[in-house]
Amino acid sequence: MKRQFVLILALVLAFALAGCVSGGNMYSSVMGQYYLKQRDYKDGVKVFEERLKQDPQDHTASYYVGRYYLALNKPDEAMPYLKKAAELDPQNAEYQFWIGVGYWAKFEFDKEKEAYEKTLALDPDHISANLYLGHGYTDGKQWEKALEKYDKVIKLDKYNPEALYNRAVALGGLGRDKEEIAALKKFLKYYPDGSLAMRAALRLNLQGDFSYRNFIIGKRNVTLRTMAFKPGTNDLEQESKESLHVISAMMKEKEELALHVVAYKDGDAAAAKARAKAVRDYILAGNPGFDPKRLPLSWFGTAEIVEKKDKTFTLDDSVTFITVVR
Repeated sequence: MKRQFVLILALVLAFALAGCVSGGNMYSSVMGQYYLKQRDYKDGVKVFEERLKQDPQDHTASYYVGRYYLALNKPDEAMPYLKKAAELDPQNAEYQFWIGVGYWAKFEFDKEKEAYEKTLALDPDHISANLYLGHGYTDGKQWEKALEKYDKVIKLDKYNPEALYNRAVALGGLGRDKEEIAALKKFLKYYPDGSLAMRAALRLNLQGDFSYRNFIIGKRNVTLRTMAFKPGTNDLEQESKESLHVISAMMKEKEELALHVVAYKDGDAAAAKARAKAVRDYILAGNPGFDPKRLPLSWFGTAEIVEKKDKTFTLDDSVTFITVVR
């Protein structure tokens, strides 16, 4: 790390001597990012507060001290520095944005919103300001305004995960159920893992769509594509196989993990049995070292009854996974 630090300082001096930028601004810009990336916030505060004693007009140094204090969860200490940076460089949209983040950390949400609006007045394409303003509108159930902001973010950043997910939430708030379902599936196509994926799958399920489901696999909550079969057969669709690859990887990682494969087919127990076996056989075919006892089977010629929050759903054709407790 010390060698990296020396190299960074050497670059700063080289650029300054070459006349590319003022030495002070270059130093503050480069070293400011350095301390952020290293997450060395306390040392960053010390270095840049000393820097400000030498040059109180260095808006970049003031900005980074504010950022470090925010990272240390000290918004009261951060705000004077962020505001000072914005006063010294009033056309800098990034400074206005972080003032908004500071107000958010202080639970002053009206002032947060004003700061984001000032940011967008300076830079209408500021992605984070549009996104966070959308979140504020979502919190206030101002669905049309939220949707407008999320659409703006997606226009600027096509695969932004927060915008894709929250756009679906806004559509749901507007009662545009079919569009919400399509938006949730689009999000899950790109981001099938993590807490947002779990929330997206739950929202889908509450709409009566079970193309994705959340399962407890071992000690983890996992979002998976529902097991689907080619029409009139017990052959798995490709997207379902991809979910089984996820399960296989988890079983490789945890040799003690065992999963009960449970299939339902209303009015056709034989088909349910065949489908449970097809799921197990696919996993075993790709993992010949697995003991089949780690994948016990059950099947029922009835529908699966699923309860989600205060709703009950009947799934005529489904496969579920239950972690075996040993």
